[in-house]
Amino acid sequence: MKEKLRKKQPVAYRILENALLGKTSAHAYLFFGDKGCGKFKSAILLAQSLLCEKEGFACEKCDVCRRVAENNFSDLIIIDGSIKTIKKEDIMHIQEEFNKTALEATGKKIYILNLVENATADAMNSLLKFLEEPASDVTAILISEQLDKVLPTIVSRCQKIPFRKPPVKEGLEFARNEDIDELDAYLCSHIAADADEILALSEDENYRNARDWAMEVIEHFYDDPYMTLLTIQTQAFNEKKGNDRIQFTYFNEILTIFFRNGIMQKSECKDDIWNRMIGKYSKEQCVEYLNICVSTKNRFSKSVSVKLLVDSMLIRMKEVADGE
Repeated sequence: MKEKLRKKQPVAYRILENALLGKTSAHAYLFFGDKGCGKFKSAILLAQSLLCEKEGFACEKCDVCRRVAENNFSDLIIIDGSIKTIKKEDIMHIQEEFNKTALEATGKKIYILNLVENATADAMNSLLKFLEEPASDVTAILISEQLDKVLPTIVSRCQKIPFRKPPVKEGLEFARNEDIDELDAYLCSHIAADADEILALSEDENYRNARDWAMEVIEHFYDDPYMTLLTIQTQAFNEKKGNDRIQFTYFNEILTIFFRNGIMQKSECKDDIWNRMIGKYSKEQCVEYLNICVSTKNRFSKSVSVKLLVDSMLIRMKEVADGE
């Protein structure tokens, strides 16, 4: 992973390497950037590096590194905001556990909050208090795709590490060379960043379900918004809690990509259905639908029920289609 970080994210690599070699690690880091830039994997690498006996970046091979990668290290807590809302109770749990004596020989404790913007207001305030009184043996690694949704006072207490998404064209070319289906090649290269993530995403069941439901909307909503709404209500997002949130994220991103293409009235995607449907929607419709996708994404982190959120989203789209 460290070689991939060096090649794909040289700025982040240099900042972290200097901190690790100079033994000047911050008490809190904030990895920020677009989805699919390798932020979570880099957070795991940083956790390994803070715990591994090797100087600088971790060896990624020793027992400690292996257990961190497997989330089997006693003094590491990972809370994933992509599959559940981060609540005040989650932050309090970290505080309670880390007030105890370290269980591992390293004596260091680390917590990772993935998509910290998906935390409730109470959780944000609790996290802020936790960061305001840092313990010398505790390191926080926060990850965000929407930095503007994180409390500025939290951001100011972290060392910010920027992650940049590589050009989409590179990913699209790679995906096509790997003989990935054209629609998947186009979508996965927009959602994911590097080659490994594109390949993994194209085979991911959550992504495939989300793609099918998004294409159901794209292909049939224009002619029959009511039946499309009914189909999604009855057939989609019935997975166990956690998977439904992952699927919704992909579903909303695919619709966002489509309506952005619709505003431009063109696309680099060579899929026939995708391009035929772009030609059906007007620019004005695409603008309104895109705004609904964006506002729904902003509401997503605070929503308890994915199905209710999707219903609200599609009802708003139907109102636009009906001219209400």
